[in-house]
Amino acid sequence: MRKILIKSILIFSSLIAITNSFESCTDPAIPPAPTNESELITTLKVELTDTLTGQKLNYYFRDIDGEGGNAPSQWDTIKLSDSSFYNVSLKFLNESNPNSIKNITLEIDAEKNNHIICFTPSVVNAIILRTDTDGTYQIGIASTWKTGKTSAGNITIVLKHQPGLKNGGCDAGETDVQVVFPAIIN
Repeated sequence: MRKILIKSILIFSSLIAITNSFESCTDPAIPPAPTNESELITTLKVELTDTLTGQKLNYYFRDIDGEGGNAPSQWDTIKLSDSSFYNVSLKFLNESNPNSIKNITLEIDAEKNNHIICFTPSVVNAIILRTDTDGTYQIGIASTWKTGKTSAGNITIVLKHQPGLKNGGCDAGETDVQVVFPAIIN
């Protein structure tokens, strides 16, 4: 009886070991799922062109060491003329290494089905419309800004990463960067 019990335990243990070895193996023909690591965005450049005068304006937010750490080194106030119309382009950059500045805007555009840029004017008289699309939904790298009467407030710009979630809205997904620019229209 004792030999049968020992033999049964050995067989049972062997089956468990074999089963575990099959479960821990992965098929080398199936590559691991890619990870979409978020890029460091240290700089947001807002490029505006007045459609009537052709005047070009550039405004920056720069936080070279990224979120946390040191305070931003540049945080401009956006200054616009009243009753004007601007074509706007955004640039997202990683300037953490001055010898190797990366234009993250290119990656955002390449993955436009997974990104949306949201604009929220607060108190300032501006209407902002995204003008570029991914074929279904707007993106926001390009936009038009129409200003009203003299006012002062803020314009919040948020880059959202929405893989598999994009529906044209700004609620879903992860915030890659959010900047609240002071804004003056006069």
